[in-house]
Amino acid sequence: MNIAIVGAGLMGRLLALSLLRQKQSSSVTITLFDKDNKLAHHSAAYAAAGLLTPLGESLHCQPNIVSMGFESLRLWPSLLDSLHEHTMFQQTGAIMVSHEQDKGDYQRFVRHLKNNYPEQASYSLNRAELLELEPEIGRSFNQALYLPQEGQLGNRRLLVALRKQLEKESPHASTGNRLNWLSECQVVEINTSEESSSLGYIKGGDKHSQQFDLVIDCRGTGATSKNSHDTCAPLADLRSVRGELFQLFAPEVNISRPVRLMHPRYQLYIAPKGKGFYVVGATEIESDDDSPMTVRSAMELLSAAYSVHPGFAEANIRQHVSQCRPAFSDNQPKITVQDTLIQVNGLFRHGFLIAPVVLKQTLAVIDNRINNTEIALPYADLFSGIVAG
Repeated sequence: MNIAIVGAGLMGRLLALSLLRQKQSSSVTITLFDKDNKLAHHSAAYAAAGLLTPLGESLHCQPNIVSMGFESLRLWPSLLDSLHEHTMFQQTGAIMVSHEQDKGDYQRFVRHLKNNYPEQASYSLNRAELLELEPEIGRSFNQALYLPQEGQLGNRRLLVALRKQLEKESPHASTGNRLNWLSECQVVEINTSEESSSLGYIKGGDKHSQQFDLVIDCRGTGATSKNSHDTCAPLADLRSVRGELFQLFAPEVNISRPVRLMHPRYQLYIAPKGKGFYVVGATEIESDDDSPMTVRSAMELLSAAYSVHPGFAEANIRQHVSQCRPAFSDNQPKITVQDTLIQVNGLFRHGFLIAPVVLKQTLAVIDNRINNTEIALPYADLFSGIVAG
């Protein structure tokens, strides 16, 4: 079977590796179409913090996203252990704090967890307890909420690890190459039928066409009606949501776990990445503009980080990143099936949080399509976004 995967971000790489590892992989050839280079610096997965914080997101998402997040926290360790390249994974909890003027937002969040997720562990900390858990955060806040099950992973290192694993596990051409990774290649046309799909793509300035038994579209915002040609399978109702973040180098700051600051306009997080590096984000703007960060966003994010820890005043700004994330109107992920085309999209700001669950669902859909069976889909109670075209 000849399979095309369009898009080599997080989902594209996870799917390519999973398909290579399946028992029938010797009879499968995969072509991975990547409009970026293999570094993936223009993917939404690169412009992220890799937070695995289902309760931290729960006030702004549906309960099934929270449940998928907890299930993904269970799945991530074995998935990461299967990679030869090390990727940071941490599950030592997260801390929620607020300034005095925003205490109402903080108390509302505490009530929200108590009313909706009473079975999930959360602990209110006074200043002495906060000082013991995170001494440098305790200097600025009198109270905090500790969520012990929350975690994070190294998102950029994971993209690198997946690239290296794909290169390692795909045999060379002399022994039968089962993965053909076409980087800096723009897909401009997808035509699908019950028997096969054809892809039109531009590589090296020349247009090419190729037939596939199955096409899996993981283009993210590339599948919006603005970015996708009429013949390139645009997804109705898909939109772009702009996110912005900073990477800071602050060796004098010592924070060991993710910190969220309750803010009336957006969710600010500070994610420690080790060796003095921190990711600070994230604005959430209804826009498909991926131009550089605005002055307003920069001032708000950096001043908020400084208010959490004054040591960030001396931090070096190593990078500021703006990127658009794909979302449907209900902010739920969807798998759309139409003949020999399967489209996986709409992970919004929850990409790393729910990716392992979406991966399992997609693999089950692919298996049903390849084998013409009706295997029961995993997590049917959590993930209802299977749409037949």
